[in-house]
Amino acid sequence: MTRRSLAAGALSLAVAALTVHPVALRAEERGDHGGTQTFVVDVAIDAHTLGLNNDPSAAGVPQRGTTFIVNGKIYPGGTIPSGVSPFDPSTAPGSIGTWICRGVFLADFVDIFVNGTAKVAFDTTQMFLFPDDTNALFTEGFEGNLGVTTHRTVTGGTGHFRRVLGTVKQETIGVNRNGAADGLFDLRFTITVETGD
Repeated sequence: MTRRSLAAGALSLAVAALTVHPVALRAEERGDHGGTQTFVVDVAIDAHTLGLNNDPSAAGVPQRGTTFIVNGKIYPGGTIPSGVSPFDPSTAPGSIGTWICRGVFLADFVDIFVNGTAKVAFDTTQMFLFPDDTNALFTEGFEGNLGVTTHRTVTGGTGHFRRVLGTVKQETIGVNRNGAADGLFDLRFTITVETGD
């Protein structure tokens, strides 16, 4: 199969997954612009899945070099409200897949979340499972501080996403409460894949 047909198949899969849920992919959230196709998904990170590998001398506070892994739920773009919201990824209906992120802190916790001086906070690999690893999209790149939009690369995937390349714009849209006061971030991803000439 050509890259163009693979990318078209990937977008068709994503659009099909999104249209079977109450909040469908809106027309302005997809496009075909000069050899690329775009779709948007939201992710609610589940705070209960966060695992940190801290340096024992750091007293439990993440520092530059701390590694982590966390999961979230994927929803059609525009599903999750902005700001601090009661949206709970462990109970909210309409999920179209699972998001897994593993990475490393590129700055100390205090510089990222207290001082706000770290412009680039993490280096991560993110996996979008639609709905499992048989149709998964993989991305790699940096993540910025709160409110900082970053751009990532699509490195490929499995199933309909095999050999697909492209870019991702990542935005923080808010914080979920995860059913309590221990929520994590809500993210919006604008994914653009190459379709060839």
